[in-house]
Amino acid sequence: MKIKNVRSLASGILLMLLAAACACRLLLTGFQLRVLLSALLAVSLSLVSFYLAFTHRGIEEELSRYTDERDRYLAVKSGHATVRIMNYLLLGGCWMALVLYGLTKSALALSVAVTLCGVLIAMFIIMLGVNLYYERRG
Repeated sequence: MKIKNVRSLASGILLMLLAAACACRLLLTGFQLRVLLSALLAVSLSLVSFYLAFTHRGIEEELSRYTDERDRYLAVKSGHATVRIMNYLLLGGCWMALVLYGLTKSALALSVAVTLCGVLIAMFIIMLGVNLYYERRG
């Protein structure tokens, strides 16, 4: 069988892992209806994802056949602008939360600042990883 949609395959695997975690929790803590329903829902969604992975192409593959260089350039440029704008918004929110914490000593403001800072660090690490991947790939 040929994999036609890698994203659906990955989501199917993740949903199966989630279903296994729900089943383990069900075995360890005893019967709970909400955990059983979560496991059943995860299994059914993973089966749909596996079906889509082997039968349908992903939207990226379908659209890539109809795009030219200008469309790809505009998509890359808009993606870079979106990441840059989100980076500035997250950084501004982090600084505002830090200033608010400095003024009020509120634990909520500190937790917001730490969360936004964590998101910025995660974005940086992901950007480095993706950049290294594409530099080595071609």
